Amino acid sequence: MQISKKIDLVVLKGFNLLGPIAGIAVIVGTLSLIFLSSRPQHLPIKYKLTHNNYTFYLESATKPKELEKGLKFRASLPSDRGMLFDFGKPYTNAGFWMHKVNFPLDIIFLNDGMVTKIVNNAPPCPQKPCIIYNAPIATHVLELPSGTAKKSNIQIQDQLQILNYDY
Repeated sequence: MQISKKIDLVVLKGFNLLGPIAGIAVIVGTLSLIFLSSRPQHLPIKYKLTHNNYTFYLESATKPKELEKGLKFRASLPSDRGMLFDFGKPYTNAGFWMHKVNFPLDIIFLNDGMVTKIVNNAPPCPQKPCIIYNAPIATHVLELPSGTAKKSNIQIQDQLQILNYDY
């Protein structure tokens, strides 16, 4: 009986030690996930767009997590940069919003390279509800710094030549 009581005491002490350790691990894990989910993503530049003597170097979002995060949490976007969102197939009534994007953007909806809709100077939206910008059809969405579409004269029905970028 003495050995059994000692084992019970050791097990009880083990649980008393594991409880706080597990609690701390849950708190640290949760804080780590919050921190990582609110960090901006910086994807490799994969494409280049030249239109009316303006050249833009484009990051490419193709995976669901990349598409969802987009340009959220960034402080700014250089004037010659942008992000190309590739849906992989055509979507009717494609929608985009500016939730947690910190600066205004031009949102350009494309269907196989042809501009179907342009949203000029879409404002940041720090918290929901946010305006959802829709286009009749899109295979891609191009986000550029605010004012870029007008400055480079991108128009609806323009066919944009987005080429692979070779360093």
